[in-house]
Amino acid sequence: MGKGKSYPNFSVLMSVYKNEKADYLNIALNSIENQTVKPSEIILVEDGPISNSLKKVILKHKQNFGTGFKIIKSPENIGLGAALRLGTKYVSTNWIARMDSDDYSVKNRFELQLELIAKNSQLAIIGGQVSEFSSNISNIIGTRKVPTTSESIYDFIKWRSPFNHPTVMINKKKLLQVGGYVPYGKLEDYYLWARIISHNFEVANLPMSLVYMRVDSGMYKRRGNYENLKFIFKLRRYLYRNRILNRNEEMLGDLIMLANLMLPSWLRKIAYQHVLHKRGNEHAK
Repeated sequence: MGKGKSYPNFSVLMSVYKNEKADYLNIALNSIENQTVKPSEIILVEDGPISNSLKKVILKHKQNFGTGFKIIKSPENIGLGAALRLGTKYVSTNWIARMDSDDYSVKNRFELQLELIAKNSQLAIIGGQVSEFSSNISNIIGTRKVPTTSESIYDFIKWRSPFNHPTVMINKKKLLQVGGYVPYGKLEDYYLWARIISHNFEVANLPMSLVYMRVDSGMYKRRGNYENLKFIFKLRRYLYRNRILNRNEEMLGDLIMLANLMLPSWLRKIAYQHVLHKRGNEHAK
């Protein structure tokens, strides 16, 4: 697949830090190298000092991939938003595919995205669905479904993040036009989508799962972190000021976000798995 077709060059942008597992990073990098359409380069940011086991995995894949594998080292842990901002400086292509260090991209993920880009070069972002798994990829516990068209994405952002960050491919020129990645609590991705949409850029999501996303028991607890509250309200004020939502929608959304933070983690898990995220058996393909 993908042979004989001409696609835009693209880079994969990743970040890794000391607490991540070498086995997971190895699986993630393998899934990139085994794509039907391969990236021109992989930009991997070491976000602060990392373990020897992570270094060994990175060195192995650098040798496998070749000179296009660029390792960018931050002397200290600066967080995902700042790490991606740093890594963007070293991207030499106009398309950036995001990938997390503990996820797994389906074999034709990049080909599917590039096919749509070839049809519509005006896109700023092209993402897709994710299948959530626990322990191993065969254990699908849910999916996170996001809308596919610009119109539905523009509506969805009023209430929730309209892209699955580990699935997106971003136009670098448009990314820089809106200010690039910036640190924003745990919402650096949501804030980026808001700025993209405030510029009225075309966006899309594919209807199929592009990435298997690893989830753990602590994920739902982290989503209730009160440190996120100021960034959530700040983001929603940004959406209002840029006329993405109206005052009533801002106030209602604030209440919903506050209620989510107040839920105990066990109840938040039920809400995400049974209401916000469709169950895996319905969509895991």
